[in-house]
Amino acid sequence: MPSKLVGLFKTLTWADFSGPPDTKSPHLAFTSASFSLPPVMGVKDPGSGQLVVNDNITITITFNASKSWKKMAEITAKKLRTPDDILKHEQGHYDIVALTARDLFIDLMQLKARTYADQTALNADVAPILKKYGGLEQKIINKYDSKSESDHGESGPGQTRWNGFIKSAFTTARTPAQSAPDGTSYKIPLLDVLKTNGITV
Repeated sequence: MPSKLVGLFKTLTWADFSGPPDTKSPHLAFTSASFSLPPVMGVKDPGSGQLVVNDNITITITFNASKSWKKMAEITAKKLRTPDDILKHEQGHYDIVALTARDLFIDLMQLKARTYADQTALNADVAPILKKYGGLEQKIINKYDSKSESDHGESGPGQTRWNGFIKSAFTTARTPAQSAPDGTSYKIPLLDVLKTNGITV
């Protein structure tokens, strides 16, 4: 089974948020999203006899509906922000997790072109990738929600900026161009978009 990324694109609706609201939270909604990654294992290449990455890596991005909640009465009563504005902020939370998983997946796919003497040698290449992305989505989300950025969606200009960052990460091709085996062009990493705009996490 070829490697694949599942759940990259998901458009949230308020119906997706089925968890009990946190009454102690000052926020109007909460999005829980995560991704899972199996162990990256090697398999012997029949031609060279050396180890190559087993092309069966599936990274699945999940929206955790039962842990995601909204305070609908307060959302609809909000005067300066519409329900759509608030949902767009929550969509950003999901997209940040999804883009982080995508960029991790692409980095791992680059290893398919290499050969290894054994699993230990493969692990040595995988380890820095896992370290780079370990907890990265939460660091980006913390920056996204910070008062100087979207301020949990309360800042219109800040939210608009981040909407643009996320859109760029989804749509802007890498330079130089890189493509998946099926010819789909790889898009610029979210971290690169942020760094270009002076944001470090």
